[in-house]
Amino acid sequence: MKVFRGVPQYLKRMDCAIAIGNFDGVHRGHQALLAEVVQAADLRGLIPCAVTFEPHPKEVYPHGHQVLARVNNIRDKVLDIGACGIQRVIFLNFNERLARMTPRQFAEEILVEGLHARWVTVGEDFHFGYKGLGTVEDLKALGKELGFEVWVSPTLFHGTSRISSTRLRKALLDNDLFEVNQLLGHHYHITGRVVHGQELGRTLGFPTINMDCIPVDKNGEPAVKGVYAVFVHGLAPYPLGGVATITCRPTVTEGQPKKYLLETHIFDYHQDCYGKIVRVEFLDKLRDDKKFANLEELKAAINADAQKARALVGMASSDVQLTEQYG
Repeated sequence: MKVFRGVPQYLKRMDCAIAIGNFDGVHRGHQALLAEVVQAADLRGLIPCAVTFEPHPKEVYPHGHQVLARVNNIRDKVLDIGACGIQRVIFLNFNERLARMTPRQFAEEILVEGLHARWVTVGEDFHFGYKGLGTVEDLKALGKELGFEVWVSPTLFHGTSRISSTRLRKALLDNDLFEVNQLLGHHYHITGRVVHGQELGRTLGFPTINMDCIPVDKNGEPAVKGVYAVFVHGLAPYPLGGVATITCRPTVTEGQPKKYLLETHIFDYHQDCYGKIVRVEFLDKLRDDKKFANLEELKAAINADAQKARALVGMASSDVQLTEQYG
């Protein structure tokens, strides 16, 4: 899979099947849409591509929307899109020029001239062009004129409500991980590079790996906070159990600028892993993050968290083994 910032200028002309969307969370609705692109590309001899936007349009022009907490960081968005079989991911810079394009300009300059689209799929609520004035019907009409097919992917429901990034984001903010799992089709995860920290966990007897790749809103607030039982992928041939905290370290950083980190203590793991790419998979929430009176109280809380997480990880490991054994 190849990733491009902006329309690629140096590739040979290769006709594409394209899915367009923000793909925040890459939930089951997105996965279905991307699967349609892969299937259409295979049948027509096209390259399956996904076109998305950075920054998110609602961050640039909120138009009364609430501050948007991201579900994915960019790495996870790319990896999850690629897992659906997409071969190219194109991030369009959502700037003033792109925002002011008419629907026709977007179709002509981006889809046809830039990406050589021959088949395009979007969701039922897709809008494009200046102020989102273009509709799916406009896209179909432009496709007939400019030479690309348009398929409008039907909305996917879970229960009585549609699957959407808004619903997924709310489930994360409400700490409803069961709902999150149903919307994603898997556990929520965050992937990133291990960085050096202040080594406070080591002094408390619980060394952690630290990651600063938390998806946040424009005010620096994440959709996910607190303490979780987790699996860690990427450091061994099998998932490693642990306890993770998404925290701004309120006990030791009072008065300092707020910055959230993902700190994960991996059970019975003592190897150096700075610079490695790991994925933290969230199994269950243990509690909210909180400020403690002193480091001794913090240490006692971490110890209690670790014991609870070990039990939950053990149960999850048993479930995985039974699934692998009996399908």
